[in-house]
Amino acid sequence: MSTDNSSKKRKKSEACPYLDTIERSLLDFDFEPSCSVSMESGPHVYACLVCGKFFRGKGKSTPAFVHSVNDGHYVYVHLTNGTFHCLPDDYEIVDSSLSDISAALHPTFSKSEIAALDANMGLARDLFGRRYLPGYVGLNNLHKTDFVNATVQALAHVRPLRDYFLSLTNKELFIQSSSSKKNSKKPKKPPHKISHLALCFGELVRKIWSDKRFKSHVDPHNLIQAVSNESKKRFQVGTQAEAGEFMSWLLNQLHIGLGGSRKPGSSIIYKTFQGKVEVTTQKYKVLDEKYEDKNGKDGDAGDAAMDEVEETVIETSFLQLTLDIPEKPLFRDDDGGLVIPQEPLINVLKKFDGLSFSDAVSQSGVAQRKRYRLLELPPYLILHLGRFRKNNYSREKNPTIVAFPVKNLDLGAYTFPKNGKTIPPTAEEVKHMSVKELKALLTKYGQEAIATTALEKSELLNAATDFVITKLPDLLADKYDLVANITHESPADVGREGKHDPLQEGFYKCHVQHKASKQWYEMQDLHVQETMAQLIGVSESYVLVFERKSEQMKYDSSI
Repeated sequence: MSTDNSSKKRKKSEACPYLDTIERSLLDFDFEPSCSVSMESGPHVYACLVCGKFFRGKGKSTPAFVHSVNDGHYVYVHLTNGTFHCLPDDYEIVDSSLSDISAALHPTFSKSEIAALDANMGLARDLFGRRYLPGYVGLNNLHKTDFVNATVQALAHVRPLRDYFLSLTNKELFIQSSSSKKNSKKPKKPPHKISHLALCFGELVRKIWSDKRFKSHVDPHNLIQAVSNESKKRFQVGTQAEAGEFMSWLLNQLHIGLGGSRKPGSSIIYKTFQGKVEVTTQKYKVLDEKYEDKNGKDGDAGDAAMDEVEETVIETSFLQLTLDIPEKPLFRDDDGGLVIPQEPLINVLKKFDGLSFSDAVSQSGVAQRKRYRLLELPPYLILHLGRFRKNNYSREKNPTIVAFPVKNLDLGAYTFPKNGKTIPPTAEEVKHMSVKELKALLTKYGQEAIATTALEKSELLNAATDFVITKLPDLLADKYDLVANITHESPADVGREGKHDPLQEGFYKCHVQHKASKQWYEMQDLHVQETMAQLIGVSESYVLVFERKSEQMKYDSSI
């Protein structure tokens, strides 16, 4: 009996004599785990560590077993579980020398590693000696999938979203519902199974930020395949799409895939991007369908009096705001080149000033007027600049450049909180506060460390006064810094004449900033290069992602 147990133990941890046959340069784990023989995908697909091909199963007569016998390739890794096996002898390999393969297959991050990401200045090196900066790597274009690449690059640099997915692993298939309260008498909801799309997105984000890559770029095959399936081919390889529409679709799918509901804050997506807006809709109501004119003849409804205005006010949430760019004529300079007009972002934001009514058409085709008042802005604000417009014959693009500040975008004039704006206490008011009030003030705004470490009242008073004067105004203000900028560029002669489709013939780029060095990078698929902040503010922006200053201060204080 003891002999049988020892043989079973040996079978699980037996040293493999074939580890020196592994060819790491041939390994690529970015592709969909499907068998190269039967083309079947599933949970039990193995990668041959000698030739890099994928095979199903490991039992007798399976493609992996047959490959090991016919080709003499004996070392395999389970693509889902990450366990190593020797075939055809069929025993599990446990060896520390394989840890680099595990890290390349399924990158994992500890809390300390996640916290140190934004301070990292070091370059990593791939198997071929190429240096790369983790988090700022190129994504392969699978043929007109640059709209996916640019969107993923932008979202991968939104810190709460990034940190959330980096903290997960490939083995976490379920997530506990956040809506169930601890003291609630209601039965707890069962854990929610994370959708395949959300799992693929998380895996891609972890690979983008990994410093243990075998190659210095990432192929987003799995995510794009999942996107194509979930969207029923609305977003697919070979067909260019609008990044603004894809961003909206992807955020909603991730929210649902992570167990989110209609409740605010029910997922990391809502916690990060959700804001509130009040929409006032005015539409004219026909008083009489028929009436008599001065001559006693019947008039029709088109001539009827329309003095009565029906007005409705609703509150709704948003994940991104769509802005309309005003149409401006194009001119040619003396050399025949096109002069692209510019428009300040502050003018484009007039739609949300809380005063202006803009013309709109309802789904039933009724003319309306709408006014938007922003009640609550999210930690991360996404602005979608509506550049494309369809008519009966073609798609047109508005090339007007929207100029915006990269830092300190002040939206205070566009917010109308229900309870009014919070006014910070003055330095004089702080001086007359008790110790209890000072600690409550600091704790309220996330400064617990100062409140607990100060020993004397004078020390606490100085810290509170400094905080109120230097940091609290920015903390309460609706000021934002740019995190990511997605641009759409197309040839100068394409767009308004209907000869070509500007969307299909154009391409996307994404600009993101390296926090530690303050250096901006321009990413176009596999190409990653440095750029200047001055050029970003006057680029052909399409989707802008801004980070609230208070959110930035929170992260800076934790580093």
